[in-house]
Amino acid sequence: MRPEPAALAAGLTAPIVTVWLFWREGGWDTYRTPIFWPFLFAAGMMVMFSTSPIAADPRPWRGLVARAALATSAVAAAAAALAARNPINDIHARDIAGLAILAGLLVAAAGVATELGERVSPGAWIKTAWCLATCLLAMALTPRLLLLIH
Repeated sequence: MRPEPAALAAGLTAPIVTVWLFWREGGWDTYRTPIFWPFLFAAGMMVMFSTSPIAADPRPWRGLVARAALATSAVAAAAAALAARNPINDIHARDIAGLAILAGLLVAAAGVATELGERVSPGAWIKTAWCLATCLLAMALTPRLLLLIH
């Protein structure tokens, strides 16, 4: 089964545009900071999960995404709490909560993108491309959203 031309175009364009945005916004430099490593790890895991057979069945996929979002939020909050012990980082409780929420949202958004990609073109690579694009877009927006919170 061949994907529709619109789905193919979106599948190819979305990762390219988000990589460009991530590069342009300086996300590469931001994510060298250990406090953002849980975001990188979660994005990598979601892209890996999007290639698995579980992504084809909505009910187990949603359960996996919900559990992964909670776990990612907890890890991001723990990393931020550890970084907050050093006063030079200037991390407050609202920053810790913001990082936890944004990490969970990254996973949830990646899960939704994967599910939508699976609906558009079942069994194709487009779901993984959409997942990757959503992860990169969320990671590009995260530092800006944290600045709004802080």
